[in-house]
Amino acid sequence: MASLSEDARLSYEQAKSFQQRHPPESIPTDITLSQYVSIQEKGVSAFEFEWDMETQSFVSARTEIQFVSGESCVQTNLPLPRNQEVYYWEAKMFEKPTSTVVSVGVATKPYPYWRLPGWNRHSIGYFSDTGNKHFNNPFVGRPYGYPYEEGDVIGVGYRHRTGTIFFTRNGRKLDEACFGLRYNLFPTIGANGPCQIHVNLGQRGFVFVEANVKKWGLAPVQGTLAPPPAYGYEAGSLLLERGRGGETSHLLNTRYQSYNAITEDDDNTPLIQHLNNNNNTVSIPIPSPTSNTNTTFEPNHNPPSYSTYPRQSIFVNQYQQ
Repeated sequence: MASLSEDARLSYEQAKSFQQRHPPESIPTDITLSQYVSIQEKGVSAFEFEWDMETQSFVSARTEIQFVSGESCVQTNLPLPRNQEVYYWEAKMFEKPTSTVVSVGVATKPYPYWRLPGWNRHSIGYFSDTGNKHFNNPFVGRPYGYPYEEGDVIGVGYRHRTGTIFFTRNGRKLDEACFGLRYNLFPTIGANGPCQIHVNLGQRGFVFVEANVKKWGLAPVQGTLAPPPAYGYEAGSLLLERGRGGETSHLLNTRYQSYNAITEDDDNTPLIQHLNNNNNTVSIPIPSPTSNTNTTFEPNHNPPSYSTYPRQSIFVNQYQQ
């Protein structure tokens, strides 16, 4: 403690006080029934990283993380499941300056958002600058693997039965990092400066081949919920077919047939006849001259009862007179 700067000491004391007031079981973190259904329907797309508005970080497309400045971390909305033997995910250092320190690991919730995973209780992190692992300890890191930089891919594996965490670096498995972790664990990534990290929770193939073969992703790539149809694809759409053959389609067909029967004449025949009715001019279609003169033109439908348009019986009487 004596060797820490004033800012580092203040950050440590605030985080320690935070975890005393908010232990891991202070908020419900078990996967609820609605969340379980969402995982079944959406697959791995149900998982996404959440960011705190008080931090200098952003999340886009669910798994693309952008750190701007200062120390902060982000966690997923759902914990690592416990249905299969091993769960695994990877983080690629898409953009990372050499001056930025990144920690990839897991932690419980709630976790102080201004701290990197591994610096506080119930968390572990693999650090980029030294290659050390920090397990519940902000002061002393233990040698673990090689440092990593821009372009490297760091993987995290979790065996829930024993509470074991292991890491991979560019597809190569490292030793087990810790044992006996309890509570619900959330994938957690932290940084102390600008960088961009892309996370693969199982939505695509892993660099670690064994995870692909044994399907260690957090959830299936495709859930039971069918994806929407491709844009412009209409064939076989029941909704569109019902729309074309709905309740009003027979009205349109009848109207088009009546219009075609009336207008089958030469180009010189007027289509509209104007009649005077108490100084009000109305327009109605007239039959073709080639049609039977004894045929009475009767429109197919009356206007609605609330309409102010004259009833069709008026037109028929005037036409017959």
